[in-house]
Amino acid sequence: METVTITSTRAISLDDMKPLIDRHWPTKARHERLAVEGPTSRVYIYHPRLQGQVDARRIYLDYHSVDLVKKIIELVGDDPDLLIENDFGTILPGDRFVAKLRSDPEWQWRV
Repeated sequence: METVTITSTRAISLDDMKPLIDRHWPTKARHERLAVEGPTSRVYIYHPRLQGQVDARRIYLDYHSVDLVKKIIELVGDDPDLLIENDFGTILPGDRFVAKLRSDPEWQWRV
């Protein structure tokens, strides 16, 4: 599994994300994680733990399907106060990351 990291200047609520994502894919909330059920894959969204405490200003999106995680990022990441890191060398503010996704839907960020 690969991981995208989204960092914010304020707390990020999985409860706020769930209804946005539910409009497009079924989700299941379990054990402080949100599982997004795509047609052939899942994305797991959760807060990391640092020294036993939940880091509410950061979320991880664990994925296999780049296409599904890109669509989820478009839904939840279009915000200049967010910083999105794809774990392959791209780190951009949320609005710029989403603009790149929209301008180049075939972007192969793993290369």
